[in-house]
Amino acid sequence: MSSEILFGNPPSVAPVFWRTVAPISEDKDGRSDAEREGARRLAEARREGFAEGVAAGRQETEQRVLPAVENLARTLADLARTRERIREETIQDLVRLAVTIAERVIHREIVIDPDALAGLIKAAFAKVQAREISRVRMHPALEALVRKCLEQAGSSENLVLMVDAGLHPGEVFFETAQGMLDASVDTQLREIERGLIDKLSR
Repeated sequence: MSSEILFGNPPSVAPVFWRTVAPISEDKDGRSDAEREGARRLAEARREGFAEGVAAGRQETEQRVLPAVENLARTLADLARTRERIREETIQDLVRLAVTIAERVIHREIVIDPDALAGLIKAAFAKVQAREISRVRMHPALEALVRKCLEQAGSSENLVLMVDAGLHPGEVFFETAQGMLDASVDTQLREIERGLIDKLSR
């Protein structure tokens, strides 16, 4: 470095004061305040970004999943209704099948042994008193059975028994002052069928 000696009047020189600056403080890791502030802001920005991403992802997922969940709920409700409908139809079909089988068995029994209808004839007498019956119309195969049941019940002597070959085996009609009672096998079975279906469908 060179220097120069000035003779005579030295030029006017103004003193210059150096600005004092606070020393840069450093933490244990050797980072400055500015670096720490930058790191804090970066961490905060990351947290905010993550929270916004989670919220956006949740909203998008809900928008995609919600319709699928609603469709699934509707499908399950439809399945429940279908199951109930199938159950009711199955009950009705099973009862009808059982009654049809019973009907065939009873009709076969009637041909072999008309006395097999004694229970049905007595059930009809239980509904109307034998003394109120004015006329009985029946298939010829049932005449002896009906006559026997009427005698046991103490029916009126004025009671008219009508044999009708046009009727099916197992058909019996009791005429009273209040109207006609159909005590036929098929009618009784239909009543049993309706009663079973009503009871099992509840």
